Amino acid sequence: MGNELIVSVQNRIQEMQHGEGLRLPTGYSVGNALNSAYLILSDNSKGKSLLEKCHPTSVSKALLNMAIQGLSPAKNQCYFVPYGDQCTLMRSYFGSVSILERLSNVKKVHAEVIFEGDEFEIGSEDGRTVVTNFKPSFLNRDNPIIGAFAWVEQTDGIKVYTIMTKKEIYKSWSKAKTKNVQNDYPQEMAKRTVLSRAAKMFINSSSDNDLLVKAINETTEDEYDNNQPRKDITPNPPNIEKLEKSIFNQDENKKIAQDMIDSIDLNQADKDLQEELNIEFPDPSKNYLATGEVNGDVENEDGPYPF
Repeated sequence: MGNELIVSVQNRIQEMQHGEGLRLPTGYSVGNALNSAYLILSDNSKGKSLLEKCHPTSVSKALLNMAIQGLSPAKNQCYFVPYGDQCTLMRSYFGSVSILERLSNVKKVHAEVIFEGDEFEIGSEDGRTVVTNFKPSFLNRDNPIIGAFAWVEQTDGIKVYTIMTKKEIYKSWSKAKTKNVQNDYPQEMAKRTVLSRAAKMFINSSSDNDLLVKAINETTEDEYDNNQPRKDITPNPPNIEKLEKSIFNQDENKKIAQDMIDSIDLNQADKDLQEELNIEFPDPSKNYLATGEVNGDVENEDGPYPF
């Protein structure tokens, strides 16, 4: 690969596999994923690259968490977003699906958006909330989003549903470091939000390797600013009406990734990352690195991040 930082991360992953019980998905190539990531991080076609903008420690953390979770930027499963001088790893909806289906207690997952006019009913089975009727209509896809739901099918066949109203979704968005992506891609972000909330119980109750669970939780937490003041997060009507007119697909992920980068508020960057990654960092005197919304403080009883 030629880049000492990438090589150091790959070596650390190998140590985790051999000595700490880390298991990567079948067919996942750490080297290929890191090479793809390096091409993105070193891209300076629009100015300084992320390698030049961001502190090496944060880049290493992002790359390490990407590899531990078995994610690949080439498959649009994750993005690298600068937040001040910190490089933040963000999962896409597809990345979140991939992560959940890796867990030993999960068989399959899915999420859907509910538009105004869609038929949607819930009920109760054995004290658990379930979706009893969902009939979407193509004609409603230009209507405002009124909610979203996700189900996680356990290995025993039981489906566990999670349902969020529009207000609950906007509360979760209120602490996001990015400000414009939710308005530009509401369907994708709503599905990702409800799926992340559904995942929390399964992630933290999983018997999977602690390194994987820690990387999943860290990636989720890194997307949110937990120090913002509380304020009204109800969106303006024009923003509610601004919805995509087509079903979200993987090709649009590249546009999302750039919008995430463009929407970062650098003035909010106040985190001082002091993570011990046990990675040998390259000599900063060498030149190999040179080439390369709604605000609110939403409290949650079930975790340090909003969903």
